[in-house]
Amino acid sequence: MSPFSTFAPAHRAAALFGLCAAIACSWNQRALAGANPPDDAPAPDAAVSDKPDKQGAGADKEGAKPEEPAGSGNPAAAETPEAPPQKADPKLLDAALQQFYANDFRDAAPMFYAYLEGSPPTDENYAWAQYFLARSLRELGLTHAAGYYLARIARERSNPAVLPRALEELRVLTELPHDETMIDEQIFGSLDLGFLPPEIAAYAHYQQGLIALKVGNERWAKNHFAKLDETSPEASRARFALLVTRLKHAKKVDDDLIDAFYELSRDPKLTPAMKNESLLAVARLKYEKQDYEGALKAYAEVKLPPLDPGQATLYLEEAWARYQLGQLHEAMGLLTTLDAPSFRDEFLPDKYLLRAFIYRDLCHYLPAKRAAKELNRRFADSLEAIHDRTDLAEDLRLRRAAMATGGTHRAAQFLQTLELEGERLGKYAGSFGDRLFPHLVKLYDLAHAEAQRVFQERLAEAVRHEADKLLRAAEQVRLMDYEVGLKLYERVKKGAKLVTPKEEQALKDDEVAFRFDGEYWNDELRTYRFHLESRCMEDTAQ
Repeated sequence: MSPFSTFAPAHRAAALFGLCAAIACSWNQRALAGANPPDDAPAPDAAVSDKPDKQGAGADKEGAKPEEPAGSGNPAAAETPEAPPQKADPKLLDAALQQFYANDFRDAAPMFYAYLEGSPPTDENYAWAQYFLARSLRELGLTHAAGYYLARIARERSNPAVLPRALEELRVLTELPHDETMIDEQIFGSLDLGFLPPEIAAYAHYQQGLIALKVGNERWAKNHFAKLDETSPEASRARFALLVTRLKHAKKVDDDLIDAFYELSRDPKLTPAMKNESLLAVARLKYEKQDYEGALKAYAEVKLPPLDPGQATLYLEEAWARYQLGQLHEAMGLLTTLDAPSFRDEFLPDKYLLRAFIYRDLCHYLPAKRAAKELNRRFADSLEAIHDRTDLAEDLRLRRAAMATGGTHRAAQFLQTLELEGERLGKYAGSFGDRLFPHLVKLYDLAHAEAQRVFQERLAEAVRHEADKLLRAAEQVRLMDYEVGLKLYERVKKGAKLVTPKEEQALKDDEVAFRFDGEYWNDELRTYRFHLESRCMEDTAQ
């Protein structure tokens, strides 16, 4: 019996793989809102003509040393007492707003911060200053710092007029790499939903429903999802989340669940990533039920850019489906596609296993052995690291595969965003002065340390998953090598003859074929066909 029965790529875990990543958030890069002033924001005083110093009333005395960033290790900095901020002049906020409306965000940001330092939290314009500081920082490319101040507005809730605007800005930031704990869980996951505008309330209900699903409370999740407007995008995403939960806990997958995923993939309100995940779930579940034709139709509907890394997994899964249908030449053509430079470094250990199966089924035993051994050669360093029980996160192949999708991918993106914004912050050292700049340096240092911790935690789990995948493939290769070795020494019975080869379909009038010379063209990646004659013998003795 072929060992493939224990290595079907479309088992339940494969159907679930990547779905939770699409639930958690979609990274659609839509344009952020501009710097148009809110209707009810405090207007700048037109009579103010003298521009105050950029540090405002909260500036340090001349000659005072700025704070050292966190972790600088300078003991003198700890001993130097920090000058207390002076009480902010109300005209400082008007001057800051003038700079903001003039799109001079570099000058506006330290003035808003100086106003915050010199004003009590009970000041009627305190929340407005936080809001415009966040907007200024966002326009300067410091999205995490902007999210921090918007989250403070949401937590403090000192001004009902500012809160909905801050939440809308936070909702926009969730479409970028962001601090999921600070924004998704602590803000939207704990909001009092009775006073919010409908659009913000819908997003909050969706997030709180996701949190309920994560902790296993499906009833509470359904209560939140039931309050969503059926025509809203959040309602479509909620349906996707519930279907994934059903799939995760289902002992047996029925056709109704598959049809539900397929129907959801037709929903125009669903994000492209979730549409693709829905179709992949359909294809993988149909494969599991041995409906290989249905699986191929679902794979064909997945829409990805030609060189997207996800195409590699898509081509490999389609090749397994064609192999099960006996379409060996088409399957080998897809494996040839996976040797293209764009996909050559993708982590696909069972690609070599499938190639060995095809050679074995056509009785090309020596090429089958070479294809099987290619896996051990290709992943020799990774297999050695696994067997030696070294830190798997240090293995570049396993690390790259673990970071490709899911929560580890999001954590890596956020960590990279913090590093880029930390470098960008250095450009504003002179403009932000000796109060705002050290404050933001500390903010980014703390955020980076926590993001690094979360990333390493997720990476360790994801790397173990990829290592298990590689070990399963390596075990199948050993079985294949043993089986092919027996076939090599099997005697041919007297009277046996070659199996009649399957007739290949003739080219149509609008088709043309060229012999492959090792050169890959992007528009031909899915159309390669591999001609390989069978060497198998059939017993004709009566």
